[in-house]
Amino acid sequence: MNKIAIITDSTATLPTALIEQHQLIVIPLQVHVGDAVYREGLDLTAEELFPLMFSSSHTPTTSLPAGQDYAAAFEEVQRRGISQVLGIFIGSGLSGTFNGARLAAQDYELDVELIDSGTTSLALGLLVLEAARQVEAASSTLADIADSLRSETANLAAYALLDTLEYVRRGGRVGRVGELIANVLNIKPILRITQNTVDVVARTRSQRKGLAWLNSVMADAAPVRGLGLIYTSDETKEIAAGMAIDLRQYVVDGGDILLEPAGAAIAVHTGPNGIGLLLRK
Repeated sequence: MNKIAIITDSTATLPTALIEQHQLIVIPLQVHVGDAVYREGLDLTAEELFPLMFSSSHTPTTSLPAGQDYAAAFEEVQRRGISQVLGIFIGSGLSGTFNGARLAAQDYELDVELIDSGTTSLALGLLVLEAARQVEAASSTLADIADSLRSETANLAAYALLDTLEYVRRGGRVGRVGELIANVLNIKPILRITQNTVDVVARTRSQRKGLAWLNSVMADAAPVRGLGLIYTSDETKEIAAGMAIDLRQYVVDGGDILLEPAGAAIAVHTGPNGIGLLLRK
């Protein structure tokens, strides 16, 4: 067993096999759809959640993990007989999850280093996998690994190609007029999430052009050490799977390539038929 426990949150979107392989502890964020509250990744899978999120008359939202879920994570560390913790979380500018973990950690006599990834989804997941490799190599101290990971956050970027601005508008990032204009002109905006900021970096006139824009981003960034692709519908699942094959050429030998359904924290903003491109340069 590793001497350092790794805790992350459910927005990392890592598959169960990797979570088990690296003995990761995952704290679930909460997803609210009307009066119903779900723990992301536990009560419902992401793909089960999409129909609920996108068919409800209520605006779906996410919120911090419940206090007992923070407590369960740190208590699991103690149960394993481990005294050192590396916590890697969704960017503090995107969610209060990081700060919640910082407060929860104070209740335990553990040596804890927390990393603010500045991003989310598989960009966060790729950083967690790098953390796992460094921990399993057992060649560095907890503090040294934490410093290494903090420097890596500058190499992470997440891009989301949207089919509609409706869900961004619901979240308050664009007005109704802007949404209507975009829909009439068939504009497919692309968001970039990095270093705790969310920006609209492109406004393409079709999904095809949006995909070409994402491909050019990947080519410009190459070679990359990690690639993640996420989707929010069956249609975009097929597209993302094709992209995973086409973009493999830009990933270094042995680099990570992941294809997963988007977590709720991303999906509530992208809406249906969204595609995400996540990089670790």
